[in-house]
Amino acid sequence: MNLAAQRTPLIAALEQLGPHDHFCSIYENREEHYGVAIAFMQIGLDRGEKCIYIADDGMVGDVRQAMQSEGIDVERATASKALVLATKEQAYLRHGSFNPDWMFTFWEEATQSAMSEGFSALRATGETEWVVRGARGLERWMEYESRLTHAVSENNCSALCQYNRRLFPPELILDVIRTHPVVVYRGTVCRNLYYVPPDEFLGTNQEEREVERLLTNIQEREDVEHALRDQLSERKKVEEALRLSRDELDTKVKERTAELRKINDDLQSVNKELEAFAYSVSHDLRAPLRHIAGFTELLLKDAEPVLDDKSRRHITKILQSANRMDSLVDDLLAFSRIGRVETQKTTVNLEQLVRSVVAEIAPDTQGRRIVWRIGALPICYGDPSLLQVVFSNLVSNAVKFTRTREQANIEIDSLNHGPNEVVVFVRDNGVGFDMNYKDKLFGVFQRLHSQDAFEGTGIGLATVQRIAHRHGGRVWAEGAIDNGATFYVALPKPEKRKQDE
Repeated sequence: MNLAAQRTPLIAALEQLGPHDHFCSIYENREEHYGVAIAFMQIGLDRGEKCIYIADDGMVGDVRQAMQSEGIDVERATASKALVLATKEQAYLRHGSFNPDWMFTFWEEATQSAMSEGFSALRATGETEWVVRGARGLERWMEYESRLTHAVSENNCSALCQYNRRLFPPELILDVIRTHPVVVYRGTVCRNLYYVPPDEFLGTNQEEREVERLLTNIQEREDVEHALRDQLSERKKVEEALRLSRDELDTKVKERTAELRKINDDLQSVNKELEAFAYSVSHDLRAPLRHIAGFTELLLKDAEPVLDDKSRRHITKILQSANRMDSLVDDLLAFSRIGRVETQKTTVNLEQLVRSVVAEIAPDTQGRRIVWRIGALPICYGDPSLLQVVFSNLVSNAVKFTRTREQANIEIDSLNHGPNEVVVFVRDNGVGFDMNYKDKLFGVFQRLHSQDAFEGTGIGLATVQRIAHRHGGRVWAEGAIDNGATFYVALPKPEKRKQDE
């Protein structure tokens, strides 16, 4: 029997018993009978104990079959002397009649023999239905049961006595209960409150001792019930306190959630107002700027014959500044539109997108030596037009900031991805940047290089970050002065889109 696979509460309780334990099994059918007895034997075999099963008349074959059906290799166990299947004539009635004194000698010698054979202990169980049929000396049977508790406590031995409740008279079953410290009944192992020690069970003035024991048991039972009631009352108090705490926590969570929702709504409202303001201001600035640039060009053209070099430089400076301001306004308008435009997300092949970006800026790289390394880029989930803006900004920056290199090396590839995102990077061998200022990279109008060295408005990377955030992604950068830079973009996988939906 595989006890690990069939570990029931009964088997778990039986495993807590061992040497020096004397207990009985009171059963009402064959299933209950063997359910306890066979498990008791199997536990002993598993522990390396010597096991003796004393069967009733003609029952050795049935016991053997019951053991085999539960997975015990009876032939092997008996051959190794770990298991002995005996009859009552070989044990209880060896001398023709029952004698408790001889039985205690028998158990002592059997325990010593088992130990000398290398077993860790002796374990014995006996069927008792034959007792009802009678035999010489059985008037001392309950004396034997009462004294057996003391006998097994002095030897490395455990004993299970089996009683059929339907066969024995109630008064004998009552004595069985009184003489066993542990009783197994209907699959439950019970510590016996009604156990009577041998000196009381066998002593004189039994009625008085019985009254004292019963009164003591009644008192102990009341004490136990009182303690249980106290525990139940305390448990109810704890449960009520937990319920109140949970309700209070739920209320606080709801209040905090409402506060955060209001703050979020307020922030969104402010952001929309700021975007609308930026869009309005930027839009309204375009006409005056173009007027300035247009009239400055006319002035330079019409007054050119009468202008000296200094005046011509001043007018040219005005025209350049107006044109730069116009570029700033265009970029600012584009930046504000990103927060307002509705995204049209789908699966995006980033390799195709990046190659189209490189092809688009190819005219601006004429005459330069650029080595492109484009790896196998993954598929992500996003808005193709917005992601085009992201990689157009990053690739254009790589081209721009490698302008001082005789040969520019630009690599676009991906990293090992997380479970819900893909990570693509753009790396160059350009002028790089100081990592102490990396937090300024993605701010609006933030520049780490002078306008004279590298043109730009300082909005491109802010646009990249905003688009990434609208996709639930993120951006970051690494670099070193005069040693290149790497920009990373993390975007959701198509599988993440399915989870969100």
